[in-house]
Amino acid sequence: MKKQWLISCAALAVLAAGPAAAAEREVAYGDLYNVQWCPCNPEEPFDADGAVVQGKTVMCPCDGMYSGFKKGFDEDLRDFKNATKNQLRKLNYFKYYVGMDYNIGSPSSTSKELVFDDIHFASGPIRINPDAFVDDQDSLSFVLGARMNKWFGLEAFYEKTYEDNTTSQLDHSTLNAGSLAYYMMNDYTTSYSAYGVDFIAYLPLSAYFDLLGSVGVAQYKFENNATFAIYQFDGTNLDTVINRNFDDDKTGWRLAAGAQVNIAEGVALRAMYRYVKIGGKVIEDMNEFSIGVRFLF
Repeated sequence: MKKQWLISCAALAVLAAGPAAAAEREVAYGDLYNVQWCPCNPEEPFDADGAVVQGKTVMCPCDGMYSGFKKGFDEDLRDFKNATKNQLRKLNYFKYYVGMDYNIGSPSSTSKELVFDDIHFASGPIRINPDAFVDDQDSLSFVLGARMNKWFGLEAFYEKTYEDNTTSQLDHSTLNAGSLAYYMMNDYTTSYSAYGVDFIAYLPLSAYFDLLGSVGVAQYKFENNATFAIYQFDGTNLDTVINRNFDDDKTGWRLAAGAQVNIAEGVALRAMYRYVKIGGKVIEDMNEFSIGVRFLF
């Protein structure tokens, strides 16, 4: 009798524990890790609730509320990384562009004197120090370029002064007359144009700011003109005018450093300092400061 009672108690305990154990084994919705829960999963085996042990977490294609906790986090992180990469690619990777620069050039003259020995009304050769008329020049540059990757680019340009620089000097000591009956007014006019290419190196400090360096070569043409005009001292009557040109047409090497700020998608502002070695008969070299804009596409 006692044995039967023990067997009955054990059976009752098993029956009582059965639903609880089954509940522990049951896969709860939204509580899945290393398990795919999907009512429409076509794979076998699956139970009545569609819970299938897969050893991984996968989104259920027929239930939009379940995305899988781990997979959802991984997808969000990957999307963030891709968005960042796409933004960097838009700003820093391969782009064509056009632009314009405003430049202030400070040429340095050679140490050689300019000698004009064919001015017939002068008592001897007219000797001029180039420092007397070489002065700062303002110019505009038009550029066409390509940023080939994050680090390097190539740029072609055309540059021209937009206003001639004229210097005037009064001279009454070189005339054949040997008296103060006449005086000579010397006008020196200078301007230049250039075209060439620059190889540009970029150092991105952020998606919006780059440091730049460049090396390039260009053809510089300095157009220099001297006008020797004779006036009578007792009035403003012009007696004689003689013009002489002394141009420099030389290949120059360019080195530059600066920075670029990407203020918006497709728009960048740039500032540069540039040294140009010319080695002409009038112009030795030039320091140039420029600011400009680039439109990328």
